Amino acid sequence: MTQPDDQHDDRPDDLSTWEGDDLVRALRTPGTATELADEERYLAAFRDAGGSTVRSLPRRAAGRLGAGGTAVVVTVALTSGVAAAYTGHLPDPVQQIAHTVIGAPAPDGDGRHRPDASGPRVGPESAGSGGPSTAPSDGPTSGPTSGPTSGPAGGPTGSGSSSPSAAGHHHRRGQVGASSGPSDGPSSGPTSTPTGSSGGAASAMTMSAPTHRVDLGQTVTLTCLVTDASGAALAGQPVVLQARGPRHWRRVLDATTDSSGLAAATTPAITRTVKLRWKADRGVTSTPWLVRMVPVVAVTADVGGTTTTLAAAAQGSAPGDRVQVYRHLAGRTVLVRRARLDASGSASIAVRTPRRRATYAVRLLPTRRHAAAAARVVVVPPAPAGLTIDGSASRVVVDGTAVIGGTVTSATGDVLPGRRVVLLRRGPARWKPVGQAVTDAAGHVSIATPPIAATTRFRLRTDQAVHSTVWRIVELPRMGASASRSTDTVSIAAAVTGARAGDRVVLLRRVGGRLVRMRHGPLDASGSVIFVVPARATRTTYVVRLGATQRHGPASAAVTVLGA
Repeated sequence: MTQPDDQHDDRPDDLSTWEGDDLVRALRTPGTATELADEERYLAAFRDAGGSTVRSLPRRAAGRLGAGGTAVVVTVALTSGVAAAYTGHLPDPVQQIAHTVIGAPAPDGDGRHRPDASGPRVGPESAGSGGPSTAPSDGPTSGPTSGPTSGPAGGPTGSGSSSPSAAGHHHRRGQVGASSGPSDGPSSGPTSTPTGSSGGAASAMTMSAPTHRVDLGQTVTLTCLVTDASGAALAGQPVVLQARGPRHWRRVLDATTDSSGLAAATTPAITRTVKLRWKADRGVTSTPWLVRMVPVVAVTADVGGTTTTLAAAAQGSAPGDRVQVYRHLAGRTVLVRRARLDASGSASIAVRTPRRRATYAVRLLPTRRHAAAAARVVVVPPAPAGLTIDGSASRVVVDGTAVIGGTVTSATGDVLPGRRVVLLRRGPARWKPVGQAVTDAAGHVSIATPPIAATTRFRLRTDQAVHSTVWRIVELPRMGASASRSTDTVSIAAAVTGARAGDRVVLLRRVGGRLVRMRHGPLDASGSVIFVVPARATRTTYVVRLGATQRHGPASAAVTVLGA
């Protein structure tokens, strides 16, 4: 198959006029290791088939187009270019070499050697069999083929076979990346073209948004980036924003990517938790983006003396949704109540009124429809506005005690339990606390007084400096009297406990149902006094009376002296 180099001098071997041809550029590119890996095997098969003495090319000089016609012929022989040569689809210099070496049609300056639909071209297979062969047109198929096609000579060509010319045509286009490969049969439909101004097809999509949580009725803007298989952004790509429904994905909005391959869309008002995604052609979708709807929760407190009612209302929830009530206590959160929303989306929870200011949190538990939501309310117990006072007695003997009680109420008249109340006793200069207690469930408190050695005033006071009126307890001294009779006189002695030295004592005699004053005198340091009166012949009753002072109440004692 090789000829001496001098026989090629008169043949057009210069390819300078074809510098811009895709095939020439592809053939001139050095062969890769992968392409040359099976060179020896193909050469051996070629030798076995035709008995040729074709020699192997040096690996360093092997390429898609060598310096001489031998390399071109070997390249054509080892590829599907044989069919292209016989159908006249090679550049004129290459076609001339193929014409000289293997008998392919000679090139014509006006390109008339190339086949068209007006007449058949004979390839190696048809030349050997004597039958005509069909040749396709230069351009790609522009529409579907409804059935088997017939060649120019009228002979049908089956869908499972292809002519050498067709094989050569598709192979040549495949070298420069214009076609994916030869067709094996008739097309079953229109050719699908990539969408987008970049000329590629969508291969991947990414999705982003500023948040995964929105309040009821708010919107969210979602962005997608569409790229092709090489990672390049696709401009002008139609995309659809979809939302997941109960059974399938449904359309929400349409958009088109910009020059940077980005598309953005703002959702309608969100009223429940929803899963969104972007979708492009050929079933390419982004990863779903979950947007949780946060309901609007409000809570108010109706503070009473003993019970506080928390009223919670939620928008965007459903009847039966669960709520929990927490209280912040001593640096930690404590669950105090559970409830469920009614048909109106509300819940009423009763808690005990705290003794001091406290914060309550009402939390709506999450469901598939919405995310969790919470609201807080500060409960300030009502301030005491009134404090009554009463006592078990207002007069007690010396060193006796009494019980002082009272009731704490708010401005509305509600009793206030759990309030600390202090019992105060009036001292010489100020009020001094002498006892304390906490009001019970009825807002009442009872406090015992210390032993009373003198008349004392008491009152009650709450922590909020609400005072009761004064309760005065009078101390009653103990007094005893005795009498001794002589011939002419009677001595009457009186002893007093709970009085002070110098307190005035009066001696009275009972006469006809009334008392007649006879003597008076002060108590001595020991609290005693003695009166001496003339003796009477008849039975006589004497009364010794201690007058009241600021420190104690009155006291008296009676003694009877028999007559002579």
